[in-house]
Amino acid sequence: MPERSASTLLSRALHLRCPRCGEGPLFIGWFRMHERCSGCQLKYERSPGYFLGSTYINYGQTSLTMSAAYLILHFGYGVPKEWVAPPLAVYCMLWPLFWFRYARSLFLAFDCFFDASDFESDEGGGDESEN
Repeated sequence: MPERSASTLLSRALHLRCPRCGEGPLFIGWFRMHERCSGCQLKYERSPGYFLGSTYINYGQTSLTMSAAYLILHFGYGVPKEWVAPPLAVYCMLWPLFWFRYARSLFLAFDCFFDASDFESDEGGGDESEN
């Protein structure tokens, strides 16, 4: 059985690799995922709408870092809110596009950690049209 410690899964997620084997890349480009792992054939999208949870990771990370930056800059350093708001608005629009891949990768790793039984085998994960 492959190692599934939290640190291993986090490392694989941050390197955008398969959570089961750590070898296959998750993404083809910036926004397009491979259907399966090239190493262990794990089907990445477990069911329709599977990656909806990754939007919560993306939104949460974006809003926490934006809020922290605002509080630190405005209240910590006394930067006027008129100067802080425009760059943070741009951040809120661009950062989620960059973080999209990592949010999906982290969601897949969290799922693998908390429900490892679904990642042991890939029975029934193939396309029925291949039969």
